[in-house]
Amino acid sequence: MRMRVTLFVLALASAARPALPQSASVTQRVTVVQLEQTIANAHSRWNWRLAKQISGMRLTERLSEARLVRLERELHNAHAREALMALADESAFLDLPAADVPSRPAPDAAEQAELLRRSVDSAKKTIDGWPNFIATREMTRFEGTASVIPDDLQDELFSYLSDRAPPAANWECPGEPKIGHQRISLIDQSSVTVVNRNGEELHALGERGGEFECPENGVSTTEEFGKVLWWVPRIVAHSKVEWSHWESGASGLVAVFRYSASIVHRSIPVEVQGEIAINPADGSILRLSQMRRWTKHEPASDTRAAYDRLVEYDSAIDYGAVTIGGSVYICPVKRVALYLTPILRPKGLDSQDDEIYRRFALPESPLQEYLNDIAFTHYRLYGAPS
Repeated sequence: MRMRVTLFVLALASAARPALPQSASVTQRVTVVQLEQTIANAHSRWNWRLAKQISGMRLTERLSEARLVRLERELHNAHAREALMALADESAFLDLPAADVPSRPAPDAAEQAELLRRSVDSAKKTIDGWPNFIATREMTRFEGTASVIPDDLQDELFSYLSDRAPPAANWECPGEPKIGHQRISLIDQSSVTVVNRNGEELHALGERGGEFECPENGVSTTEEFGKVLWWVPRIVAHSKVEWSHWESGASGLVAVFRYSASIVHRSIPVEVQGEIAINPADGSILRLSQMRRWTKHEPASDTRAAYDRLVEYDSAIDYGAVTIGGSVYICPVKRVALYLTPILRPKGLDSQDDEIYRRFALPESPLQEYLNDIAFTHYRLYGAPS
């Protein structure tokens, strides 16, 4: 079985349709083919309205890199391309469309075991082989709602939310929350220089450290390089790992495994699942995704009662061949980070929240979404001229 979208996201998305008139406009759930048809049939691909139309969608399947590149060429409006980027990033943790999965038999048990063994060896060799290097880290941040909800509820939440749950400053230090005018909006772009030394530490240089200077942040995000690849031996040794499917990669077939585990982090039980995509030719890791879910206890305050809320942090990293100092290395080229949290407190704890539940017939809270798209470019040796 291939990786499925988070159960609680699906439950909220499917259940959060309120009892409103049939004319109410709602966020659309669409397949990859339906998205492609929408863009192909757009009256004007320069018009900003297409950006809002794309933003109002939620994909039910993963948009592959090849399809994304083709669609980007068809869009001539920058806002539409940004909305498409967010849509593709959100879909990074879903299954590919059946048409995108090669029909090839799964390797036998011995071949699967050998692939996993080679992936562990490759992860260690990759980290050990890295020189000290510098790269440019380009980040695009989005903020909005993840649930499928009507437009009038979307507007209500945008006007109602001045205090996020959690506050925006606790999600990878994005600064003050910004109110968008569509389901998910681009709120910031930044570019910083990062340096990796000894395959262990990643530092941001310059005034804006972005995700790397957030000591109050409970989610570690300094994971793109060595720390992430060191998950591979632990995943193979301590998780439930099973064959998933073949995918088509840039240089041939890619072997994909699913894994799942229950761990305890800082005394909190965390459910973890994800995928490892392996190049069968040499065992190198081409993609590593992780979805973490846990219950966070919110203590009581002077005005609010204590309650528990289910939150989720997902990350997916794509690796590729990059040239550093004349030699080729496998390094991160893209990362997606997604944080989901309920917007409203549970029923019965806050009269204002309860009124929104009642008016829109919500069985569960809609989800707030924080989404980061990160690209790594301009790799060079540490100390080399930029």
